[in-house]
Amino acid sequence: SSSTCTGLSPAPTTVTDCLARAFTTNFQNGLVSNLFTSMNLFRRSASLPTFNNMQVQESFMRTYLGYSNYNGLVVTLHKRPSHGLAFTANYTFSKALDNGLRNQNSAGFYSNSFFIDTDYGPSLYDRTHVFNGNFVYDLPFGGGRRFSTGNALDKVIGGWYMSGIFTTLSGLPVYATEGSQAWGGGQIFPNAVPAIPLGGISTGLHAGVASGTCSGTSVATSGNTSSGGTGLNLFADPAAAFCSFRKLLLSQDTRSGAGSPLRGLGFWNFDFSLGKATSATERVKVRYSVDFFNLFNNVNFTNPSLDLNQGAASFGVISTQLVPPNRQSGSRWIELGLRIEF
Repeated sequence: SSSTCTGLSPAPTTVTDCLARAFTTNFQNGLVSNLFTSMNLFRRSASLPTFNNMQVQESFMRTYLGYSNYNGLVVTLHKRPSHGLAFTANYTFSKALDNGLRNQNSAGFYSNSFFIDTDYGPSLYDRTHVFNGNFVYDLPFGGGRRFSTGNALDKVIGGWYMSGIFTTLSGLPVYATEGSQAWGGGQIFPNAVPAIPLGGISTGLHAGVASGTCSGTSVATSGNTSSGGTGLNLFADPAAAFCSFRKLLLSQDTRSGAGSPLRGLGFWNFDFSLGKATSATERVKVRYSVDFFNLFNNVNFTNPSLDLNQGAASFGVISTQLVPPNRQSGSRWIELGLRIEF
């Protein structure tokens, strides 16, 4: 008697047939909470005597009861100042794991409240390799230095220095997701659930465009030429990558794909400074400097969205450049400085 069923053509023969056809999208996209809410509304509209009131649609609790572990190896090489040169180099090899509640200062949500280890795997901030180094070098020219003219020219060639900071990082974990309700999670404060990877794919910066099929369904994609893209894709074959994940099956899966993430794009940057200190008088010193942020104008990109529900055309499409804090763009940034010390 419900309009949900009577509006279907041909008319459903059973209630199961009605539900499967009326809520096809919920089944396909793993929207479990939406599905059951819709079924409840269906029961109400059908005036079923066993269900005539729905006071609460979602019971919600936020918790800090997650856990994590971290193991790392840190190697440091340090040179004390001598002959005008000082530097420090640091390398970290590490692994961070948690059950999905992320950083301590951000209250998280379990995608599966019945089994909190469902999403146990590498933390969102887990980087396997981190290297950073810095140096300061006073150039050996001018009075009191290795190369000195012994005359007024020392004022011109002396006092120069250079410094730099180099950083390179391996990629963060990235997941293909299928939505937020694969385990029946909430509709109000959901987390996207990592889909199950089938293996055989790798990530990186690619310009390739590919097409293919997924279980007989065409997934031809223009991937890296989608609107807003940069001409690059996380995958050499976007269509094949799209086919290399499957959505969760409540009847058999106990874990999501969080335990087997792909790795996103790496990062590297070199900042450089060149300056000169000149003594104007015995008590007054003038410093000139030019600072280059991202000296080599290297482009670092942000990881793309890998949402299976958005389709193959946008899967892996790299669309935005990584912009450091307090900057308007990630391209080379030059700053001139003048400092008077007295």
